[in-house]
Amino acid sequence: MSTPITLKWGKQSLNLTVQRGMSGSDLKQQIQALTNVPPTRQKILCPKLWKGAIQDAATVPDDIPDNTKITLIGTVDTLAEKSIEERPRFVEDMTVEELWNLKQMAKNGKGVEGNNDGPIIDIVALQKEYGLERDDGKTEMYEYNRLVTGLPQQQINDMLVQRMKKEGNDAEKEQSTNITELQGELVMTMGLQLRRAYVNSLAVLSDGTLISGLDDGHVHFWKRGELLKDARHTGGCVNEIVVIPSSGVDGGYDGPAFATSGDGSICLWTQDGSHVASLPCFPGTTVASMTVGSTTIEEEGSGMHYYCYLAACFRITRQTDPNQFRLPPQNEAERRRREVAEIQEQMIQNQLLNASRLVKVWMYDVSQSNNVRLALHEELIGPHATNVTESAPSITKLADMNSNLVIGDETGIQIFTATRDRIFQRKLAMQFQYLCDIDCMEPLHDDFLAVSISRKSTQEVSVPSSAERLQLPTERGVYIFDIETAAVRAVLDGHRDSVKCICRLPDGGLLTAGGKFDATVQLWRSEALTKMTKSQDENDEIEIFGESKKLKNPGYVFDLKVLPDNNGSTTYAIAAARYNTINIII
Repeated sequence: MSTPITLKWGKQSLNLTVQRGMSGSDLKQQIQALTNVPPTRQKILCPKLWKGAIQDAATVPDDIPDNTKITLIGTVDTLAEKSIEERPRFVEDMTVEELWNLKQMAKNGKGVEGNNDGPIIDIVALQKEYGLERDDGKTEMYEYNRLVTGLPQQQINDMLVQRMKKEGNDAEKEQSTNITELQGELVMTMGLQLRRAYVNSLAVLSDGTLISGLDDGHVHFWKRGELLKDARHTGGCVNEIVVIPSSGVDGGYDGPAFATSGDGSICLWTQDGSHVASLPCFPGTTVASMTVGSTTIEEEGSGMHYYCYLAACFRITRQTDPNQFRLPPQNEAERRRREVAEIQEQMIQNQLLNASRLVKVWMYDVSQSNNVRLALHEELIGPHATNVTESAPSITKLADMNSNLVIGDETGIQIFTATRDRIFQRKLAMQFQYLCDIDCMEPLHDDFLAVSISRKSTQEVSVPSSAERLQLPTERGVYIFDIETAAVRAVLDGHRDSVKCICRLPDGGLLTAGGKFDATVQLWRSEALTKMTKSQDENDEIEIFGESKKLKNPGYVFDLKVLPDNNGSTTYAIAAARYNTINIII
């Protein structure tokens, strides 16, 4: 049975005849014929007969009165459907991975549109990936895990971004790098403070992973504020870690990424922490200093080859027994045994002294070393003579400078370069005015070398005609040598003790760390260093600089390394080996 009703649609009132008991879907079809409103866009209301909008499966009541008023809500117009790619995306709807990828593509100094966070800084050892646990809701230093304590990630990122913005706002330095001065703020501590082992050395791999070597033989890999891996060096102590260069290799590189030394052995490691090979030291010695470098050599018939070298000098560790020959021989047989034993002991001592006066160099063709079995070319260098003499000093420090091997001992510094035959030949010899201890060496820009020197005596030594004489106006300090002219350009004399560590900064500045009687880390600004290394006349006096900035952290340290921004900016942090922990400062 049909009944008339009134349909209220906006300002219109329409007459409609419906069948009692008809379904909601049939009612919508009938209304569509009258109004052209699609059923999917219809909302039909009648509070007196049903609750809310009528459903497709519901029916019109049989007792519906005549001329009942029902209301239609709906429009005839439809929106054009867009694909997912064409639809606008909102930051709030993105996952942290999507937001990270989007910001990685927008590294132009501006944040994501509508979310002006500024540039993205990603220091791998210090920071979590963007969005992953960065907004941790903390306001002060707290425990990330049992090995790491630090400031909140968002606060660390804000401090780094602020350093970049300060320099970027200076119009006069628009062409310079976006970096400001290191403040010495402690933002993270890695390692157990109650651990008995000290952190002797640090290194930073090409992917930003921080490597630390401890004096109990452990090698730790730090990434994203966590201990990624714990490996063991062959032996009971790690004295030094050096990173092996691979920038000259085309394509993938699966060779050694870094080397560790200590307790009479050198270990080569891949970037993921796999042990590649062990290189032996001379018996009774261990590595005193180690360095790595690279050089390009043209070989007949095969063109240019990219070679990497690892050089090491040694110190004597064998202990002599002072009571070995305490008892006098009682007969002729004992006297002969004593004589043979003394000759053997003297031969061993001579061999150890000779080993301490030599540099052992391993070279290999990086482009050919695509497996873990390396073809090493080994060479011995005696810097002072073809045959090491009894008066030759022990070598204490090594460094690589512009693909040249720098060798230092108590008498001076010598520069060696690799020839086409993969043999190192002496290029330059510079002798000190006095006998000195070399604590550390660090190559600077161009042909400048920073060397920490402490005098051992006040008596001047003779200089051979083949060597250049170096004047030493202070008892200790960091000397800036010009290798091209074989002269001292300046002296950094700001510490009360000898400088044990030198770290070159990305902005051209320098960090120096004093010994335990000084216990400070000092910043030498790039502008001052530029002034020090400017051209001088031969008759000009050597300038002594003492003005530097003392950082309030980290204090007395064993090693310093720069933690770069993985996104390519010049903003950085500093990792410092302080006793049994690693302090990171910005």
